[in-house]
Amino acid sequence: MTLWSAWWAWIALALILAILETLLPVFAFAGMTVGAAAIGVMLALGVTFGNSFGWTLATFGAISLIATLAIRYSLGPRRNETKIIRDDING
Repeated sequence: MTLWSAWWAWIALALILAILETLLPVFAFAGMTVGAAAIGVMLALGVTFGNSFGWTLATFGAISLIATLAIRYSLGPRRNETKIIRDDING
């Protein structure tokens, strides 16, 4: 068994990415955390991706992209919520 096909390695990667997201909050690490955790769960359930590193990585990328876009859409900046300050608090 190679390291990329071990479910625990993907879960460990997900934990590392979650820690990075905590230290550097930039939505991309959150999406990759979801992708790595999903791959880890799929491998634990017996999905082998044809024993291909390429398919595993492509699936990780696709899940990460979808998760990043979903997180960005749901938690990202809201439109029409710009606060305009009209009075100077110093004057």
